[in-house]
Amino acid sequence: MRGVSGSGKSTRAGELAGPYGKIHSTDSYFYKKGKYCFDPKRLAEYHHLNFEAFRRSLEKGVTVVICDNTNIRHRDYRHYIGAAQKAGYDWFIVEMSEPSPILAAVRNIHGVPQKIIERMMSNWEPLDIPTELCHRA
Repeated sequence: MRGVSGSGKSTRAGELAGPYGKIHSTDSYFYKKGKYCFDPKRLAEYHHLNFEAFRRSLEKGVTVVICDNTNIRHRDYRHYIGAAQKAGYDWFIVEMSEPSPILAAVRNIHGVPQKIIERMMSNWEPLDIPTELCHRA
């Protein structure tokens, strides 16, 4: 999955995963007692934990394995693609349509403010993979 906060990634990931899939999101590590508590100091650690969990799902042969992160830069998603290829999976990227920053700020479930969403949009890197491996939602 690829898109700014509030673009609908998690909703679409749930539809794609269905009952046999597994969704891996770095955001899930920020929940403490049911409350989302973002801590930028833990971001790198949680990204690593999310990737390792993703890789374990591939090793187990889970039917559909999804990385539900923003994946704004190439470096954010390339290692997920590499892990999927190494495990023998077919893979593709679902890139969400870019909502207006105001709408994204209202829709996202983690309280990411409009200013941060605008920064995400300004840092967005176009895909560096063949277009046939990208589906736009």
